[in-house]
Amino acid sequence: MRSTDRRSHMSIHLPSSWLGYLLAISLWLTCTLGMLESQIKELRSTLTTTYSRKETEHMFFHGFENYMKYAFPEDELRPVSCQPLTRDRKNPAHIELNDVLGNYSLTLVDSLSTLAILSYPNSTDLNGRKAWRYFQNGVRDLVELYGDGSDGPNGIGSRSKGFEVDSKVQVFESVIRGLGGLLSAHLFAVGELPIRGYEPPLEEKEFAKLWNKPLGSEGGIEWENGFVYDGQLLRLARDLGTRLLPAFYTPTGIPYPRVNLRNGVPFHPNSPLNSRIWTGYDNNEDYDEDGPVEITENCSAGAGSLVLEFAVLSRLTGDGRYEEFAKRAFWSVWDRRSELGLIGAGINAETGEWTQTYTGVRFS
Repeated sequence: MRSTDRRSHMSIHLPSSWLGYLLAISLWLTCTLGMLESQIKELRSTLTTTYSRKETEHMFFHGFENYMKYAFPEDELRPVSCQPLTRDRKNPAHIELNDVLGNYSLTLVDSLSTLAILSYPNSTDLNGRKAWRYFQNGVRDLVELYGDGSDGPNGIGSRSKGFEVDSKVQVFESVIRGLGGLLSAHLFAVGELPIRGYEPPLEEKEFAKLWNKPLGSEGGIEWENGFVYDGQLLRLARDLGTRLLPAFYTPTGIPYPRVNLRNGVPFHPNSPLNSRIWTGYDNNEDYDEDGPVEITENCSAGAGSLVLEFAVLSRLTGDGRYEEFAKRAFWSVWDRRSELGLIGAGINAETGEWTQTYTGVRFS
C-alpha cells in the first residue's frame, strides 16, 4: 500500500513542464502514426538534404579558410602537411601537376563562384554573410596581386601584370577553371547571376558591366569592404583568354594541349606563329634536335569543349576571336568523327589524326 500510495502521490504532483513535454510527445506520436509512408519518406529526405547541405558548406569553408591561411597566394594546399602546393619547376615534364597549377592563385579563382552561390548578405544566415565577405575580399586580393586587367599602371599587381607568368599550363584546365572562374565571378559581381540579397544600384551595375568605358571615367559597385568593382575580373579574364590563343594556331585549328602564359608556344616548331623563330635553329648550338619532342596530342574534351567559356568572353567584350577559335576547334574535331558518329579519345593537333581511337560516353 505504501508503494502504491507513493506512485499515486508522484503522479499528482508532476511538474507542469513535464506535462508539456508529455503532451508534445503525444501529439508528435499521433501525427507521426497518422502520416502516410510517403510523407514520412519525404520528411526524412528533407532532413537528410538539409543536413547534407550544411555538411557540404562546412567542408567547403574548412578547405577554403585553410587554403587562404596556409597556402594563398600559391595555387593549392597540401591537405596533410598544410603547406602550399606549387608547380614542379625542377621537372617541367611533371605534367600531372604542372598542367593545372599555373602559379596564379588557382584555388581562389576557382572558389569565387562557389562563394557567390553561398553568399547571403544582410541576412541571419551566418554562412551566407561569411561567404559574401570572403567573395568581396577574394576579388580585392586577386586584383591586388594581378592588377585590374587594364593596360595602364593599375594593370600591374604586386605579383604580375595580369597572368604574365612563366608557366606552361594545359589549355583545357586553364579554360574551365581559370577563365570560367573569372567569368562566372564577374557575372555574379555585377548581378547578372543571382546572389541572394544582393542588388547593386543600377547605375553602378551598368558601369561595371560596360566594356569600353570612356577614358578617365570612374565608377563601379562599392562593396562593404571598401573595394569598388568596375569589371576587373572581366578584364583579367580577357587577359588570360588572350594568353591562351597561341595554342589555337595549328594547321588543323585543334589547339595544342599546352601553352606558356608568357611566351605562347615557342616549343611547337610547326605552329604558324613560329615560322621566324625556328629558321635560325640550324646554327644555334643551344638547340638540341634530339631532345624530347613536345606533345601535340590533345584529348577530345580538351580540344572541343571550350566553346562555352570562350563564347561568353567574346559576348562580354565584343571581341569575336575567342568564340571563333573555340568553334573552329570544335568543328575540326567533330568533322573527324567515325561513320557511327563517335569521336576518339585523343587527336593530333597538327595532323588531325586520331591517336587514341577508343571511345566512350565521356568522349562522345
